Amino acid sequence: MQSIIDQTIPILQKYGITKASLFGSYAKNNFDQNSDVDILIQPPKNMGLSFINLHLELENKLNKKVDLVSYNGINKHLRSYILENQIKII
Repeated sequence: MQSIIDQTIPILQKYGITKASLFGSYAKNNFDQNSDVDILIQPPKNMGLSFINLHLELENKLNKKVDLVSYNGINKHLRSYILENQIKII
């Protein structure tokens, strides 16, 4: 998990992300080689289509599928659970 965090920080900072966390299997430490990486971000207001570039760059760097979700886009039924179990990246 620490490797994922270390690899994502420079990319997230490049795109102006100041708040990000892992959630899902990596946050619960029950991931395997086929697990995707679930990342919550607070995107800057002017992010626009850079969100797609960020997503692709993370997938390329991690060589894994990435589920990139903004804090405002969390499923309302899972919100409490996700926020309680998140692991801070930045």
